[in-house]
Amino acid sequence: MRSIVPFAAALALAGPGFSAQPAPDAATPAAELTRTKALKAKVSMEARDARLGDVLKEFAAQADARADMLILWAYGPGFPHAQRVTYRCKDKPVEDALAEVLKAAGGGLGYTVVSKDGDKRDGWVLLTAAAATAEDEKAAADRVAQAKKLIDGGKPDPAKTLLTLVVQKYGATKAAAEARELLAKLGK
Repeated sequence: MRSIVPFAAALALAGPGFSAQPAPDAATPAAELTRTKALKAKVSMEARDARLGDVLKEFAAQADARADMLILWAYGPGFPHAQRVTYRCKDKPVEDALAEVLKAAGGGLGYTVVSKDGDKRDGWVLLTAAAATAEDEKAAADRVAQAKKLIDGGKPDPAKTLLTLVVQKYGATKAAAEARELLAKLGK
């Protein structure tokens, strides 16, 4: 009995803080709804040489129509939303169709459902690209250097084209950040 009293007193002093804490990796209600309802909606599609971003918009529209649950996408750095893909499916859950279309697009693409209380993107699907490799960094840096030479030579239009290419193809690199700054200075 004596050992129970100090334990009960310590528990009472600790208050509800211990028992009311959610598990650190518990999903928010918005993220859980996205995983259990929106990504389970069935989609059908036939896309030939379509932009990846357009395919994703069609997935979201069909999920909204069939499950009354809109999927909101967020593109991570370097995600190639303008890349062309060919994809076909019939009555597949969005999560399966999404995995297949990202695999078909190549380049280590993936996704995760944002689960963070208070975040404006809580419950959104974050589309991710693989981290930039050393080869990507070098290629992007070389193209930015070429663009700088074009700017110094009084040829801003070809430089803009080259910088835009760097941003689109190597979006996750440090050189792409520099390319964005240069494009802003040139008044893209």
